[in-house]
Amino acid sequence: MDKNMKHFIVLLLMAVFCCGNVFAQHKQTVTVKVEKANLKQLFAVIENQTTYHFSYRDEIIDNRKDITVNMTKVSVEKVLDKALQKRSLAYRVVSEKSIVVYDKETVTKMSNSKPALERKIFGRVLDNMGEPVIGASVMIKGTGSGSVTDINGSFNLLTDKKRVTLAVSYIGFESQDVVSEGTKELNIMLKPKDQLLEEVVVTGYGTYKKSAYAGSASTIKTSQLKDVPAVSFSGLLQGAAPGIQISSSSGQPGSATSINIRGMGSFNASNSPLYVIDGVPTMSGNVSTLDTDAGLDIMSTINTSDIENITVIKDAAAASLYGSRAANGVILITTKKGKVGKPSVAFKSDWGFSDFAMDYRPIMSGEQRREYIYNGLKAGQIINNEATEEEAIKYADENIDKYAPIPWCGYVDWDDILFKKGNHQNYEASVSGGTERFKYYSSLAYLNQEGITANSGIERISGRVNAEYKASNRFTLGANMLFSKVNQDVYGEGTSYTSPFYSSRNCVVPSDPVYNEDGTWNREFIRNDDRNPLLSQTYDSRREYITRYFNTIYGEYEFIPNLKLKSTLSYDYNINKGESWNDPRTSNGEDVNGEMYKNIYERSKLVWANQLSYVTTIADDHHLDLLVGYEVDDQYRDYVSGDRMNFATYNKPSLSNGATLGDAGGSSTRTRMLSYLTRVNYNYLNRYYVGGSFRTDGSSRLASGNRWGKFWSLSAAWRMTEENFMKPLNNWLTDLKLRASYGVNGTLPSDYYGYFGLLGVSSSYIGDPAYTLSQIANDKLSWETNHNLNLGVDFSLWNRINVTVEYYTRRTKNLLMDYPISMTTGFGSYLLNIGEVKNQGVELEITSRNIETKDFSWTTMFNLSHNKNKIVTLDGNQTEIISGSQIHQVGSSYRTFYLIEFAGINPDNGRPQFYTNTKDENGNLIKEITENADEANRIATKHAEPNFTGGLVNSLRYKWFDLNFTFSYQFGGYSYDNWAQKTEHGGNDLEANIPAYYANSWKKPGDITNYELFIEEPDYPMSSYSTTRRLHSSDFIRLKNITLGFTLPKAWTSRLGLDNVRLYAAGNNLWTWASYDQYDPEAVSAGSAIWGTPPLKTMTFGININF
Repeated sequence: MDKNMKHFIVLLLMAVFCCGNVFAQHKQTVTVKVEKANLKQLFAVIENQTTYHFSYRDEIIDNRKDITVNMTKVSVEKVLDKALQKRSLAYRVVSEKSIVVYDKETVTKMSNSKPALERKIFGRVLDNMGEPVIGASVMIKGTGSGSVTDINGSFNLLTDKKRVTLAVSYIGFESQDVVSEGTKELNIMLKPKDQLLEEVVVTGYGTYKKSAYAGSASTIKTSQLKDVPAVSFSGLLQGAAPGIQISSSSGQPGSATSINIRGMGSFNASNSPLYVIDGVPTMSGNVSTLDTDAGLDIMSTINTSDIENITVIKDAAAASLYGSRAANGVILITTKKGKVGKPSVAFKSDWGFSDFAMDYRPIMSGEQRREYIYNGLKAGQIINNEATEEEAIKYADENIDKYAPIPWCGYVDWDDILFKKGNHQNYEASVSGGTERFKYYSSLAYLNQEGITANSGIERISGRVNAEYKASNRFTLGANMLFSKVNQDVYGEGTSYTSPFYSSRNCVVPSDPVYNEDGTWNREFIRNDDRNPLLSQTYDSRREYITRYFNTIYGEYEFIPNLKLKSTLSYDYNINKGESWNDPRTSNGEDVNGEMYKNIYERSKLVWANQLSYVTTIADDHHLDLLVGYEVDDQYRDYVSGDRMNFATYNKPSLSNGATLGDAGGSSTRTRMLSYLTRVNYNYLNRYYVGGSFRTDGSSRLASGNRWGKFWSLSAAWRMTEENFMKPLNNWLTDLKLRASYGVNGTLPSDYYGYFGLLGVSSSYIGDPAYTLSQIANDKLSWETNHNLNLGVDFSLWNRINVTVEYYTRRTKNLLMDYPISMTTGFGSYLLNIGEVKNQGVELEITSRNIETKDFSWTTMFNLSHNKNKIVTLDGNQTEIISGSQIHQVGSSYRTFYLIEFAGINPDNGRPQFYTNTKDENGNLIKEITENADEANRIATKHAEPNFTGGLVNSLRYKWFDLNFTFSYQFGGYSYDNWAQKTEHGGNDLEANIPAYYANSWKKPGDITNYELFIEEPDYPMSSYSTTRRLHSSDFIRLKNITLGFTLPKAWTSRLGLDNVRLYAAGNNLWTWASYDQYDPEAVSAGSAIWGTPPLKTMTFGININF
């Protein structure tokens, strides 16, 4: 036997003996029933049931269909022994993931050949992360001799030639040719195959390869964002995928968020997507019982570290299978599952702090404010009362201390009093693993996050168990269980006089001390009367308690190969208790001697889903995927509330200790939906794809005549690169796919009993209960229907750059609108399906693997979205509906602003000017300028929806260091500053604070500025009129998150018995550029700047340890 043969055998034996203990513990069995199959088909059957991948040279594998095997629960080795007995082939199990098949005749020839002069070739094969590739095939081209890499990725070969070419290959990686000459050690790095083609899309009703999917979907792998500090998963989505907009009315911990996919599709029903966790539609949205501005997002009950990936479905190809719930898209969350192998234990802990991401609405200091008010008092006397300079000074001297006195303690910075740095700490532990029969993943986590004010924070304990048991080769049982307990402290926002944000920017001024000189609480404020916001923070409280159990069990039975019946039963239950305490020592509770509100809201959702699926291949080239299903969705809600007043002591704020009953109420609702569905997908030669789905939903929310809705979709795709005429381009155009889909899905009315005529009970008739009509019957109420068209192209360049471009239209018909009716009914309007709105847009996503070497890799993902919203029809009679500072107008965006047009400040006298915008006989606007705001007409102007949104994600790795960062951006939208109604008074409210930008107000003739003369009692105070001066661009670029990590070398951690140790620092919202920077551009809801907590910047430091 020559040295080549000896070396080949020694390497294989080393690999077998080194891994023998692992295989002994996890010996894999299969059930194989094939008839007249070839080797590649047999290998595919084994790969589908095990963790193995087969490595071989294509030229040694024939296409003879002469293999017939019928074996149940036998080892892989027995199957291969039988299948290869008539072939001159042998195999070696190199690792739990790799089997190498080789040609025995070549080995025999090598052993019988005469010795020759030999040169040693040796080296290692590594993946793109620098880790060894076990079981890679290393062959000398043109000779048939070769080797496989051992557990260290090493290989050794002998040759009699000075220069040879090695063919290196491994499943999932690009094959590579490497030239060897001399005796230098080779380090060969394999590149993963085109990730676009290898990605899978999870739809809830099936999993598809990205290359075979005809719909529109974006997948976010949480491994890329695992260290981003986020209470809810929505914090991971911003900028990570095109077509997604996220907003929130508050930045308090655990606050509810709103996610829109491809624009706004409804006016009176929900615009939220459907959330699906592990295939089960679940509850979503705000579950607060106290009706606070912040709310409580039920998704904050889920630990983001338990999430494997998030898929966002945006078109009808898959969304139509969810029917009436999926008009606004679908967000599918897949949690982590166990994998075959030894138990893996992970521990994660992080700590950090938070603060304002931007300067929050700066106001004048005490000295500045006193000076400005003093000058405003003088100016008012001179201009309004024609007083002399001496008279004006005397008036100002006499009145300045009424508005801006110097307090006994010196001017107070209320930001230091009411705000602080937030902090958080998080601890997580998980264990996962399994065998072929039983796989498991379990976790336990604790989170405590405090906000930037007192009485603001969230505390969560959550646990998860996902398990799957293969009872037999045909029957599988599984369970996914979540337990979570969340406590949320929340403070009042909006225009409450004790809200820290509103009061610090408007109602309490630097001249107001916190305490009196004798140490008692100050209860006499210049503008805020007796309402001390710190006193309220100290004694008043609002707290939510939520307990959630979300448990799913499922069973799947395979009648014949690939004919499977799956039944899933899920029960999602949560009970939320809210307590609001107004202490008798504060202005909120002293009038009633203390008041306690308590609300209890119980929700449950039962889902029973049954699916029969069949996947088959006909004549090798025709692939068919069929599914039929039946589902039941039953939801129940029960609500009770009550309050008591007049407490004997503030130390016992229990509801039972209040002497006076205030109010009590409650409600209970139940709704049910039945569904039948079917889906067919077909592909030919993995080149042409067509699919269709149909679903019918019956809902108890609608009258019997309109109860059933029908929803469907059609889709097709063509992988052009599989065509022969495209082969000449395959060296640079490595993939090209065209796809299209069209479908219809729907939206239900939000009201559970919207079609009923309802009576309300009151005590309005001589003190006795009486019935009054609270809602008139509406049996015409029906589904809103969304008609979705999606056209897309996916292509890949040089297996390095992946590009997706999509065009879509989303037209909502039968839109629910308030239709005017005769007042003789006792009502002014009721809902009818009469409106129509259209969204259309373009999305672009580019992913590039810029650099990939042993020590350094760099990947970039860029996405951009453009959406245009347009009202097609309102109620059939009206062409516009005015709503506050906005107008809903046919032909325009839904959130179009309707304001007086500001014409600047008159440089001669410092007064504000406005365009009259009267219309001439042709309907054109006349741009005459007036200083009388009452002469100016409001006009439709800019819109809230941005023209462009998107993100830029970069991932870099250098040896043991990694850096990931995401920028998010938006351009072309506007927001209206409601705050300015209180703050831009120009001297009309001298008791209030003054925005810092008023330092640039007009002072003398010739001044060019946007801010008027600050004067007592101006003729037309800007705070009294809704003008375009308060309309600001919401353009921004933000460093949404950044993570820097250091993974300790394995040579260090292995000595401690650890698999992996990683240290990291992460940040959110650390840098922002904003076109208008007086308030945070993301602190906007429905086009208006919010009154509460803006997004915060957060720094986190943590450690991950794997055993």
